Amino acid sequence: MDLGLAGKVVMVSGASRGLGRAIAKAFAQEGARLSICARGEQALNEAARELEQLGCEVMAEVVDVTSLAQASAWTQKTIQRFGTIDVLVNNAGGAKPGGINELSQAGWHEAFELNFFSAVALARFCAAEMEKHRSGVIINISSIWGREAGGTLSYNASKAALISFTKMLARELAPKGIRVNSIAPGSILFPGGSWERRFKANPEFERDFISHELPAGRLGTPEEVAYPTVFLASPRASWINGACLPVDGAQGRSLI
Repeated sequence: MDLGLAGKVVMVSGASRGLGRAIAKAFAQEGARLSICARGEQALNEAARELEQLGCEVMAEVVDVTSLAQASAWTQKTIQRFGTIDVLVNNAGGAKPGGINELSQAGWHEAFELNFFSAVALARFCAAEMEKHRSGVIINISSIWGREAGGTLSYNASKAALISFTKMLARELAPKGIRVNSIAPGSILFPGGSWERRFKANPEFERDFISHELPAGRLGTPEEVAYPTVFLASPRASWINGACLPVDGAQGRSLI
């Protein structure tokens, strides 16, 4: 199926590894032009080289998306390089461990800056450009632990906020031809990721977690999240707007 993404300009944050890298690669395979960012320069450059080997035109920028100045500069550089922005994927995120009496107020702010406010800022910057041609797609990578209870306290709260933001932004931007959706991945295993570290540290926990939480008997892969993301960004998904799509192999228990 031709998804109609050839030549489209796609921004992906947190694209140096894991989900972000797989998402960028899936867009490249559809013929999109890519602007990617991450905080780590070496891994980002490796990701860019992989995309270029696929024949993709790619711009890679070292960016801390929690910095408004850096996020704005990345957006403007993308427009200068490619002329416009068609798709934004807000993928950057991470967990801050600690309960209510363990995580400091500063830690709470850091969690929301990374998982929520960075996405708000980039959506605002990109929507302003998308409105000019009355078309565009914004996809926010949330988590099943934003749809229902799970994960650390600040992660769950910030990812839930991202899903709520997605719904309301979709209603605001729909008259302007812009669609906004979120993806809620389940637990995803990839080299260097948090699940790999936990399982290596405690193989017994791995067996217990999979047996109780994952009906398919395994964790998901980044590619299994990337392809639904690309579909949601395509014209083939033109009537999907304001949705939160779980991609979790039936790990989640929410009925909605």
